Amino acid sequence: MPNKTVNQRVAEGCGQGTGTNYQPAIWIADFSSTGTSTQSLGWKTNRLHHCLSGLEFRYFYILEWSPIVVDIREQFPLDLSSTQDIAADCGFKHPANTNTKDPNQMTTDFLITIKGKIGEINQARTIKPADQLENSRVLEKLEIERRYWAERSISWGIVTEHEIPNILSENIEWLHNSYYPQDLAPLTERDVRHIATELTKGIVTSVNSLKDIAGECDDRLGLEPGSSLLVARHLIATRSWLVDLNYPLSSQFRTTLKLLSTPSTEKN
Repeated sequence: MPNKTVNQRVAEGCGQGTGTNYQPAIWIADFSSTGTSTQSLGWKTNRLHHCLSGLEFRYFYILEWSPIVVDIREQFPLDLSSTQDIAADCGFKHPANTNTKDPNQMTTDFLITIKGKIGEINQARTIKPADQLENSRVLEKLEIERRYWAERSISWGIVTEHEIPNILSENIEWLHNSYYPQDLAPLTERDVRHIATELTKGIVTSVNSLKDIAGECDDRLGLEPGSSLLVARHLIATRSWLVDLNYPLSSQFRTTLKLLSTPSTEKN
Protein backbone atom coordinates (compact mmCIF):
# COMPACT_ATOMS: atom_id res chain seq x y z
CA MET A 1 0.00 0.00 0.00
CA PRO A 2 1.50 3.39 -0.96
CA ASN A 3 2.14 6.02 1.71
CA LYS A 4 -0.76 8.41 2.25
CA THR A 5 -0.85 11.97 3.51
CA VAL A 6 -2.84 13.02 6.53
CA ASN A 7 -5.25 14.86 4.20
CA GLN A 8 -5.86 11.67 2.25
CA ARG A 9 -6.47 9.67 5.43
CA VAL A 10 -9.00 12.22 6.65
CA ALA A 11 -10.71 12.28 3.23
CA GLU A 12 -11.12 8.51 3.55
CA GLY A 13 -12.92 8.92 6.89
CA CYS A 14 -10.05 8.49 9.35
CA GLY A 15 -10.32 10.53 12.52
CA GLN A 16 -14.01 9.78 13.00
CA GLY A 17 -15.84 7.52 15.41
CA THR A 18 -14.76 6.20 18.77
CA GLY A 19 -13.41 3.02 20.34
CA THR A 20 -12.87 0.11 17.98
CA ASN A 21 -14.35 2.10 15.07
CA TYR A 22 -11.82 4.92 15.23
CA GLN A 23 -8.85 5.06 12.87
CA PRO A 24 -6.10 7.67 13.32
CA ALA A 25 -5.36 10.32 10.72
CA ILE A 26 -1.71 9.21 10.54
CA TRP A 27 -0.66 5.56 10.21
CA ILE A 28 2.69 3.94 10.76
CA ALA A 29 2.49 2.65 7.17
CA ASP A 30 2.59 6.25 5.94
CA PHE A 31 6.29 6.48 6.79
CA SER A 32 9.03 4.95 4.67
CA SER A 33 10.99 4.25 7.85
CA THR A 34 9.12 3.42 11.05
CA GLY A 35 12.05 4.40 13.31
CA THR A 36 10.79 4.35 16.88
CA SER A 37 7.13 4.48 15.84
CA THR A 38 5.12 1.37 16.48
CA GLN A 39 1.61 -0.01 16.93
CA SER A 40 -0.09 -2.18 19.50
CA LEU A 41 -3.50 -3.73 20.16
CA GLY A 42 -5.19 -1.54 22.75
CA TRP A 43 -6.68 -2.88 25.96
CA LYS A 44 -9.46 -0.30 26.01
CA THR A 45 -10.29 -0.19 22.28
CA ASN A 46 -9.38 -3.65 20.94
CA ARG A 47 -7.81 -2.02 17.88
CA LEU A 48 -4.29 -1.22 16.74
CA HIS A 49 -2.92 2.09 17.98
CA HIS A 50 -0.38 4.05 15.94
CA CYS A 51 2.18 5.93 18.04
CA LEU A 52 4.79 7.95 16.19
CA SER A 53 7.51 8.05 18.84
CA GLY A 54 8.74 6.20 21.87
CA LEU A 55 7.55 9.08 24.03
CA GLU A 56 4.04 8.82 22.62
CA PHE A 57 4.04 5.11 23.28
CA ARG A 58 5.16 5.56 26.89
CA TYR A 59 2.28 7.97 27.44
CA PHE A 60 -0.09 5.53 25.72
CA TYR A 61 0.86 2.87 28.28
CA ILE A 62 -0.05 5.24 31.12
CA LEU A 63 -3.44 5.86 29.52
CA GLU A 64 -3.99 2.13 29.09
CA TRP A 65 -3.48 1.54 32.81
CA SER A 66 -5.57 4.47 34.07
CA PRO A 67 -8.98 3.28 35.34
CA ILE A 68 -10.64 6.61 34.45
CA VAL A 69 -9.62 6.55 30.77
CA VAL A 70 -12.32 4.91 28.64
CA ASP A 71 -11.18 5.75 25.10
CA ILE A 72 -7.92 6.75 23.42
CA ARG A 73 -7.88 8.39 19.99
CA GLU A 74 -4.36 9.06 18.74
CA GLN A 75 -3.36 11.29 15.81
CA PHE A 76 -6.69 13.12 16.01
CA PRO A 77 -7.31 15.48 13.06
CA LEU A 78 -8.23 19.12 13.56
CA ASP A 79 -10.67 20.94 11.31
CA LEU A 80 -8.56 22.47 8.56
CA SER A 81 -10.53 25.67 8.06
CA SER A 82 -10.44 26.36 11.81
CA THR A 83 -6.68 25.93 12.11
CA GLN A 84 -6.13 28.06 9.01
CA ASP A 85 -8.19 30.86 10.54
CA ILE A 86 -6.27 30.61 13.82
CA ALA A 87 -2.92 30.63 12.02
CA ALA A 88 -3.96 33.71 10.04
CA ASP A 89 -5.12 35.51 13.20
CA CYS A 90 -1.76 34.75 14.86
CA GLY A 91 0.29 35.67 11.80
CA PHE A 92 1.73 32.15 11.61
CA LYS A 93 2.35 30.00 8.54
CA HIS A 94 -0.04 27.07 8.54
CA PRO A 95 1.66 23.64 8.25
CA ALA A 96 1.80 22.57 4.60
CA ASN A 97 2.79 19.59 2.50
CA THR A 98 6.46 20.02 1.56
CA ASN A 99 5.85 18.69 -1.95
CA THR A 100 2.49 20.16 -2.98
CA LYS A 101 2.56 23.19 -0.65
CA ASP A 102 -1.11 22.50 0.11
CA PRO A 103 -2.11 23.12 3.75
CA ASN A 104 -1.76 20.00 5.88
CA GLN A 105 -4.51 18.90 8.23
CA MET A 106 -3.10 19.33 11.73
CA THR A 107 -3.45 16.63 14.36
CA THR A 108 -3.31 16.38 18.14
CA ASP A 109 -1.39 13.38 19.45
CA PHE A 110 -4.13 12.14 21.80
CA LEU A 111 -7.81 12.89 22.34
CA ILE A 112 -8.67 11.05 25.54
CA THR A 113 -12.12 10.29 26.94
CA ILE A 114 -12.22 10.05 30.72
CA LYS A 115 -14.86 9.44 33.36
CA GLY A 116 -15.78 12.76 34.88
CA LYS A 117 -17.89 13.57 37.95
CA ILE A 118 -20.98 14.18 35.81
CA GLY A 119 -20.23 11.98 32.82
CA GLU A 120 -17.52 11.45 30.25
CA ILE A 121 -15.33 14.34 29.10
CA ASN A 122 -12.63 14.72 26.46
CA GLN A 123 -9.09 15.96 27.00
CA ALA A 124 -6.54 16.76 24.28
CA ARG A 125 -2.86 16.11 24.92
CA THR A 126 0.20 16.85 22.79
CA ILE A 127 3.40 14.89 23.41
CA LYS A 128 6.70 16.74 22.98
CA PRO A 129 10.27 16.26 24.21
CA ALA A 130 11.05 19.11 26.57
CA ASP A 131 13.94 20.40 24.45
CA GLN A 132 11.59 20.97 21.49
CA LEU A 133 9.69 23.57 23.48
CA GLU A 134 12.56 25.97 22.84
CA ASN A 135 11.89 25.86 19.07
CA SER A 136 9.91 28.88 17.89
CA ARG A 137 8.21 27.04 15.02
CA VAL A 138 7.13 24.24 17.35
CA LEU A 139 5.68 26.83 19.72
CA GLU A 140 3.70 28.42 16.87
CA LYS A 141 2.08 25.08 16.03
CA LEU A 142 1.35 24.43 19.68
CA GLU A 143 -0.33 27.83 19.96
CA ILE A 144 -2.60 26.92 17.05
CA GLU A 145 -3.54 23.69 18.85
CA ARG A 146 -4.08 25.48 22.15
CA ARG A 147 -6.46 28.02 20.61
CA TYR A 148 -8.25 25.32 18.62
CA TRP A 149 -9.15 23.33 21.72
CA ALA A 150 -9.86 26.44 23.78
CA GLU A 151 -12.50 27.44 21.22
CA ARG A 152 -14.15 24.06 21.88
CA SER A 153 -13.85 24.30 25.67
CA ILE A 154 -11.76 21.13 25.76
CA SER A 155 -8.80 20.84 28.11
CA TRP A 156 -5.50 20.81 26.20
CA GLY A 157 -2.02 20.31 27.56
CA ILE A 158 1.56 19.43 26.68
CA VAL A 159 3.12 16.25 28.07
CA THR A 160 6.92 15.93 28.08
CA GLU A 161 9.14 13.12 29.30
CA HIS A 162 9.15 14.81 32.70
CA GLU A 163 5.42 14.10 33.18
CA ILE A 164 5.59 10.40 32.32
CA PRO A 165 6.55 8.05 35.18
CA ASN A 166 9.26 5.81 33.74
CA ILE A 167 8.84 2.81 36.03
CA LEU A 168 5.08 2.68 35.54
CA SER A 169 5.32 2.92 31.75
CA GLU A 170 8.07 0.27 31.62
CA ASN A 171 6.02 -2.10 33.77
CA ILE A 172 2.95 -1.71 31.56
CA GLU A 173 5.06 -2.19 28.45
CA TRP A 174 6.24 -5.51 29.89
CA LEU A 175 2.64 -6.53 30.64
CA HIS A 176 0.99 -5.18 27.53
CA ASN A 177 1.25 -8.22 25.27
CA SER A 178 -0.16 -10.54 27.95
CA TYR A 179 -3.61 -8.99 28.32
CA TYR A 180 -5.85 -10.85 25.89
CA PRO A 181 -6.56 -14.61 26.21
CA GLN A 182 -5.15 -15.14 22.71
CA ASP A 183 -1.85 -13.72 23.94
CA LEU A 184 -1.50 -16.84 26.10
CA ALA A 185 -1.87 -19.41 23.30
CA PRO A 186 -1.49 -22.34 23.17
CA LEU A 187 -2.75 -22.23 26.76
CA THR A 188 -6.52 -22.67 26.99
CA GLU A 189 -8.81 -20.77 29.36
CA ARG A 190 -8.97 -23.89 31.52
CA ASP A 191 -5.16 -24.06 31.58
CA VAL A 192 -4.97 -20.42 32.59
CA ARG A 193 -7.46 -20.87 35.45
CA HIS A 194 -5.57 -23.89 36.75
CA ILE A 195 -2.19 -22.17 36.55
CA ALA A 196 -3.60 -19.01 38.12
CA THR A 197 -4.90 -20.98 41.10
CA GLU A 198 -1.54 -22.67 41.65
CA LEU A 199 0.39 -19.43 41.25
CA THR A 200 -1.87 -17.54 43.65
CA LYS A 201 -1.45 -20.23 46.30
CA GLY A 202 2.31 -20.04 45.86
CA ILE A 203 2.45 -16.26 46.07
CA VAL A 204 0.25 -16.11 49.17
CA THR A 205 1.98 -18.93 51.09
CA SER A 206 5.60 -18.85 49.88
CA VAL A 207 8.50 -16.48 50.45
CA ASN A 208 10.13 -17.55 47.18
CA SER A 209 10.41 -15.18 44.22
CA LEU A 210 7.73 -15.20 41.53
CA LYS A 211 10.36 -16.43 39.08
CA ASP A 212 11.01 -19.48 41.24
CA ILE A 213 7.32 -20.08 41.98
CA ALA A 214 6.48 -19.87 38.28
CA GLY A 215 9.32 -22.24 37.37
CA GLU A 216 8.15 -24.76 39.97
CA CYS A 217 4.60 -24.46 38.63
CA ASP A 218 5.82 -25.16 35.08
CA ASP A 219 7.66 -28.28 36.29
CA ARG A 220 4.79 -29.54 38.44
CA LEU A 221 2.17 -29.12 35.70
CA GLY A 222 4.39 -30.26 32.84
CA LEU A 223 4.27 -26.90 31.06
CA GLU A 224 6.65 -25.28 28.64
CA PRO A 225 9.16 -23.12 30.52
CA GLY A 226 7.83 -19.58 30.88
CA SER A 227 4.14 -20.54 30.68
CA SER A 228 3.35 -19.77 34.31
CA LEU A 229 5.24 -16.47 34.20
CA LEU A 230 3.19 -15.49 31.14
CA VAL A 231 0.01 -16.22 33.10
CA ALA A 232 1.36 -14.12 35.99
CA ARG A 233 1.82 -11.20 33.61
CA HIS A 234 -1.76 -11.73 32.39
CA LEU A 235 -3.10 -11.71 35.96
CA ILE A 236 -1.35 -8.41 36.70
CA ALA A 237 -2.37 -6.84 33.37
CA THR A 238 -6.03 -7.71 33.92
CA ARG A 239 -5.88 -6.60 37.58
CA SER A 240 -6.73 -10.08 38.80
CA TRP A 241 -3.61 -9.56 40.90
CA LEU A 242 -3.22 -6.06 42.27
CA VAL A 243 0.43 -4.99 42.35
CA ASP A 244 2.02 -1.62 43.00
CA LEU A 245 3.38 -0.78 39.55
CA ASN A 246 5.35 2.18 40.84
CA TYR A 247 8.08 -0.33 41.67
CA PRO A 248 9.97 -2.22 38.92
CA LEU A 249 8.35 -5.58 38.25
CA SER A 250 11.65 -6.94 36.98
CA SER A 251 13.19 -6.59 40.44
CA GLN A 252 10.07 -7.87 42.20
CA PHE A 253 10.20 -11.06 40.18
CA ARG A 254 13.60 -11.80 41.66
CA THR A 255 12.26 -11.28 45.18
CA THR A 256 8.97 -11.97 46.93
CA LEU A 257 6.12 -10.43 44.91
CA LYS A 258 3.86 -8.35 47.15
CA LEU A 259 0.22 -8.50 46.12
CA LEU A 260 -2.12 -5.77 47.31
CA SER A 261 -5.03 -8.20 46.87
CA THR A 262 -6.06 -11.30 44.90
CA PRO A 263 -9.44 -12.91 44.19
CA SER A 264 -8.72 -15.40 47.00
CA THR A 265 -7.61 -12.83 49.58
CA GLU A 266 -10.05 -9.96 49.03
CA LYS A 267 -12.75 -9.50 51.67
CA ASN A 268 -16.37 -9.07 50.69
